[in-house]
Amino acid sequence: MIRAALIAAAALGISGGHVTAGGAPVFPILGYYQCGASAAQAAAAGIDFFVEQPYTACSALRPNDFGDDPPPPGVRVLSDDDSMAGGGDGGWYLPDEPDGAALSAAQLPALPPAAETGRLRVVNLSEHFYSGQASIRPGYDPGEYSRFAGLADLVGFDLYPITKFCGRISLLDVFRAQRELRTLYAVGKPTFQWIETGPMTGECPTIPVTPAIANAEAWLAVAGGAVGIGWFTSSWTSGSWNRWDVSPAMLARMTATDAQLHALAPVLTGPPADVVVPWDGTVAASTRTSGGALYVIAVNAGDRPTTIPMRLDGLRGRTLTVLGEHRTITPVKRVFIRDSFGPYQVHLYTTAH
Repeated sequence: MIRAALIAAAALGISGGHVTAGGAPVFPILGYYQCGASAAQAAAAGIDFFVEQPYTACSALRPNDFGDDPPPPGVRVLSDDDSMAGGGDGGWYLPDEPDGAALSAAQLPALPPAAETGRLRVVNLSEHFYSGQASIRPGYDPGEYSRFAGLADLVGFDLYPITKFCGRISLLDVFRAQRELRTLYAVGKPTFQWIETGPMTGECPTIPVTPAIANAEAWLAVAGGAVGIGWFTSSWTSGSWNRWDVSPAMLARMTATDAQLHALAPVLTGPPADVVVPWDGTVAASTRTSGGALYVIAVNAGDRPTTIPMRLDGLRGRTLTVLGEHRTITPVKRVFIRDSFGPYQVHLYTTAH
């Protein structure tokens, strides 16, 4: 009886477009290919879903290797062993970017859903589903993205506007692409997005990914409807693969962001609603409701300060508290507020306080 209760409490599932653990909403934060000391650092920072086991090329003799020692409490593994006998305790990470690898949905493993196994099927797509990007190849059927999503419980993608596009696209595309995935191709499914944290393969050495940019991207994804994120921490700029190319400042930022995301999971996993912002501005925003309170996520995707009006149709004249900033905002005409943002600044507002 006790063992059955523990298994039920640990079981993962999907409900209302978000991930659950033991029936309660959770906000999964993914990390890619970690082992040894970096795995311990990642877990301490708040990463709780590790992609791939047994952390390829890790030595069993290294300290804190999750292959030797049990993971810290709450940490789960998503395995690339796509057999029913395989999979980690968190589930399966299906072949990465199957559209880019010229795989069809019919070629991916057809695994049972989380409702039957208590484990997640996770698929990650390239950015080419997004209307702001070219098709992955001429004549590609965009309906394939819906078919990929149909094989998964949690659907993600990667965009990386700084390290892969050298700033040629707006950070607002993080928000826009997330919205398109959620509303066009993965309808009713939980979605997430990988967030850049460093130089990766070094295409854009003159434009660093700062902690402020990484934080803004994470919250832009959430504003776009993501109910999970992944931190992509690997790089190849030193001549070899570095799984954990994370500066102390970036690690501190990731840790703080993860703490917020986990703490607000019951709120952030609710369905998003629109906020009206200037169409030609750099701020994206959305709302959630929880326990009768309104929560607002607003992010400046630009590198310059800005002041904008926002229309919050669910506000109904209530005063907003700006979380962590010791200030409040009183609306005008019940639904309008105006606020200022520094470069890449995130504001979280609520009527709950």
